[in-house]
Amino acid sequence: RGDYDLKVMRQEYYINRQKTFINHLVNQLARHQFLKIACQLERKHIASAHALLRVIESELHSYLSAVNARLGHCNSLIQAASEVREQGAIDDRDTFLHAVRDLLCIHSNSQAAVPTYMSAHALVQQISALQSDLLSLQSELETTLPADRKRCINELCTLIQTVEQLLFASSTTAEPVLTPWPLMRALDDMENANAQVEVAVEEVTKARTQKIKIFENRAHEVGRERQVFVDFFSNHERLKNQVRELTSRVKALQE
Repeated sequence: RGDYDLKVMRQEYYINRQKTFINHLVNQLARHQFLKIACQLERKHIASAHALLRVIESELHSYLSAVNARLGHCNSLIQAASEVREQGAIDDRDTFLHAVRDLLCIHSNSQAAVPTYMSAHALVQQISALQSDLLSLQSELETTLPADRKRCINELCTLIQTVEQLLFASSTTAEPVLTPWPLMRALDDMENANAQVEVAVEEVTKARTQKIKIFENRAHEVGRERQVFVDFFSNHERLKNQVRELTSRVKALQE
């Protein structure tokens, strides 16, 4: 009896667990079905929005083509108006406007030739360009030039101070020494070297002169010795005459 009740209770427990799991699966299936329905509805909404956007895109393309057509028409009107404006030439008898034209051409390009045809529109454009150049130059005069002038003045002051320091650095008197000290020392050394070179040149010149004199006297004596040698063997009379002449000179010197 006890085993039977245990088996019945166990069977009921298993059945209850199976029912719980089946309920869980049924709920999960219901959730999936609900999610599927929601996705289908969202897909329908997205498809309708996409169709609406396609319609809006087509309308925007039509508007864009219309705007481009209007812009082309406006550009053609502007071009036509400019061409008509260019046709308004100035009378050749108007000397004042021709003088203004010459001045503007000189300002724009001094090397370009002066055009023979002149229109009022071109004249207005040149005047506008001249006015813009004037404004830019005025702004540059107010902003750039003062800074450059201040910088140049500061650089000049610095250079003047540097020159004063170089001039009066080693001078105790009121008059500065304009020659730099290294250059003065080099000049003194060069003067001393020149003096030494002059002395050496004079000594060499004296020695050379003495050697030349000795050489000349030696050459004369060698010639006399050769003549005496020749006279000793070939001309005794000349040798005797020379001996007598030398003897008379010696006696004259002794007296």
